[in-house]
Formats: sequence, structure tokens, C-alpha cells
Amino acid sequence: MLLIERGPGLETKQIKTTYSTCCGTALVILNNCKVPVSNVMGKEGDGFKQIMYNFNHERWLIVQSLIGQGRQAVQDTFMWAKQRKIFGKALIDQPVIRNKLANASASLESIQAYNEAVTFDMCTAQGGTHNPRMGGSIALLKYQTTRSSWNIADDCVQIFGGRGITRTGMGAKVEGFKNFVKYAAVYGGSEEIMADLAIKQAMRNYPVAARL
Repeated sequence: MLLIERGPGLETKQIKTTYSTCCGTALVILNNCKVPVSNVMGKEGDGFKQIMYNFNHERWLIVQSLIGQGRQAVQDTFMWAKQRKIFGKALIDQPVIRNKLANASASLESIQAYNEAVTFDMCTAQGGTHNPRMGGSIALLKYQTTRSSWNIADDCVQIFGGRGITRTGMGAKVEGFKNFVKYAAVYGGSEEIMADLAIKQAMRNYPVAARL
């Protein structure tokens, strides 16, 4: 891994995203750029390993953010369903609304329990987050959390209606959660990569002779 200082041969250009400029997403062009040996971080050839070293923490942190935002979104949706009146009745008086709230709540509590199990394993396993089997566990946790959160966000937006896609006012947190779910499904490794990694790691210790 190289630490490259700004100077001749280095050109950067910001890439705008729907998320945030704080991530520093940019186009980086290196053209005959000279880097002193002293700017090598770690051992030569270990750059990929250094980047991978951080992924378990990052993916776990993304899960915590999703669950927290999801819980706030469901809470706001419950309150909205109770106070919003349609033809003299509160939204929550409609069976279809209660069904959506039940789906969202069940999904949220399921990933909360899953998260606590994986987190306990992280804290007690030898090597902690970098235990050889934790990569697959955390990847599958992130996959399930982003998949479930997408459904939770969908239910919340549908109940909020037009307010669920406004950036201000009572639906702001639901709108923000809806957007963040898709960011989280990509950052730290896409859902497809997470699912593939989890199964590949599971197969490492799968009994060769196992048969039905």
C-alpha cells in the first residue's frame, strides 16, 4: 500500500454520489507518478491484506447503523399510523396497516437477535473479529440485515405515503433510512459478495463425506 502525496503525476476529481461527500469518492489518475520508498505502508505486496483487515469491523458497524435507523423508522411509523386519520379512522385501524407494522417489527427484531448472537461471538472468540470463521458470519449478518431492512423501509414508506419520501418533517427519518439501506447494501461489500463469501467460508469446514 502506498501513501501518495499530492504533486506532479497525481490528479483527482470528485465523484458526486447520492450519499455524502465525506466519503471522498473520487477519480484518481496516476500518470508517471513517482513515490518514495519511505511512503510504502506495511510490507510490499500486503496492500490487499491491509484493506481486507478492516472489512469485518466496517461491515459490523454498517449493521449497527441500519438496525438503529430501522428502529427509529418503525417507531415513527407506529406514531404516524396512530395519529393519521383517513375518513374518520386512524391508519392503524386498518388491518393492512397493522400487517405491515407486524412484518416490519418482526423483521427488525429478527436481525436484532441475529446481530447480538454474532456480536457475542466476536467478543468471545479467540482472535475476536479476526477469528478465521468470523468473516463469513459477519458477511451473512450484513447480507440478512440489508435484505430485511429493505423490506422494513418499504413497509414504513408505504404507510407514511407521500411524507415517507420527504427530507424534512415527520417522514424525514423514514426517508433517510430508505436511502441508507441501499447505500449499506453496496458499501463494505455488495449483497452478492456477502452471500458468496459466507457460503464459501462455510464450505471450508464442510465434511467431505457428508451425504443425505
